[in-house]
This record gives sequence, C-alpha cells and structure tokens, in this order.
Amino acid sequence: DFVETTEVLQGEVMGYVNQLAEITHSMVDRYGGSTNKNIGEAFLLVWKFFDPEEVMEQALVEAYSNEGLCRENRIIADMALMSLLKIIAKINKYEHVLRYNRHEELNRRIPGFRVRMGFGLHHGWAIEGAIGSYFKI
Repeated sequence: DFVETTEVLQGEVMGYVNQLAEITHSMVDRYGGSTNKNIGEAFLLVWKFFDPEEVMEQALVEAYSNEGLCRENRIIADMALMSLLKIIAKINKYEHVLRYNRHEELNRRIPGFRVRMGFGLHHGWAIEGAIGSYFKI
C-alpha cells in the first residue's frame, strides 16, 4: 500500500519513510549487513559472504539447501534473517510507528491499514556499485 500511503501522508511521507528506514538500517547494521539503497518502497540490503568461490560452489547444490555453505556463511544467512525478524517486531512495537495504524485518513483510504514490511532473501552472485554516466557517478 506504499503508493496510497504516500498519497495520503503527502508532507508527512519523509518522516514516515525515515522512521522505517531508521529501524531497518539499525537492525541490518546490528546483524552484520549494510543498506545499499532505498528505492521508494524498497530497501536493498546486503550481507556479504566471506568466500566468493563458495557462492559459486553453492550454485551446484540443490535449490533450498544450505549444505554447501560453510559455518561462517550459515551464520551470515542466519543474521540476515534475524535482522528481518527484528525489523518486523520493532514496527509492531514502537508507538511512533504504530500511530500510523490509527491515522484517520489512512484508514479511510485503506481500511484496516497497518504498517507492514515484506522481505525476500536471495543467495548468490550480485554486482554492486554505481551505474551510470560520469555525471551521475
């Protein structure tokens, strides 16, 4: 409901996004990850494995298996998941976030509105860095 939420909040939207970003960024940092960027309704979060060769070997192991991961990289995967669980817990605990659930206009526009976040996890190769012309970089 991000688009509708921003339309309702208008001038308050930066405060809303920044409150969610503060929770997200702090939990990701606490559990060993980094925030690459925020793209409107999405945060790109990264945890780097220690050995790039291991990621290549993992591609040969059956999907949804972590048997090819060394102990250290399993810990990194667990830390990524833990940070996401902590984010969900905090957005359902902190009053400055919960007040949006009671926002009259949000509930009129989106009946039963609740601040929610969803997450997807991917394991494998990725390219990270600035993309664009000399002027953008």
